[in-house]
Amino acid sequence: MGLSDAEWQLVLNIWGKVETDLPGHGQEVLISLFKDHPETLEKFEKFKNLKTEDEMKASEDLKKHGTTVLTALGGILKKKGQHEAELKPLAQSHATKHKIPVKYLEFISEAIIQVLKSKHSGDFTADTEGAMKKALELFRNDIAAKYKELGFQG
Repeated sequence: MGLSDAEWQLVLNIWGKVETDLPGHGQEVLISLFKDHPETLEKFEKFKNLKTEDEMKASEDLKKHGTTVLTALGGILKKKGQHEAELKPLAQSHATKHKIPVKYLEFISEAIIQVLKSKHSGDFTADTEGAMKKALELFRNDIAAKYKELGFQG
């Protein structure tokens, strides 16, 4: 279920807008994730104590982690599906160290789509949204396959 060249171009065009403010986008993605799926907060030792949106917005650690997440995802998206080298260490750490279920990757994908819709409504067309959803699904499917190789039933 690969993406066409045109779909990858849509993904990379919108991602270029994300990269103009990785900390801001990353912070919004994580806040959206934690608000919509509070159970995910339990996987983050540093953020467990953040109970309100204001506390989350004030957290430099949360902003830094959001930047890290979106920087890694950007590196994967730019590989246009040829992301084996980037995916392997990510799957390894998320399966063995952090124990992040694939379901949580679905949740953060939803949060990414929500943030892109709200921050870039004029550029985030139905075609762009469809392409981004396909790219994120490809990423999740490949992570899930790596999890299986690692014996993690996330």
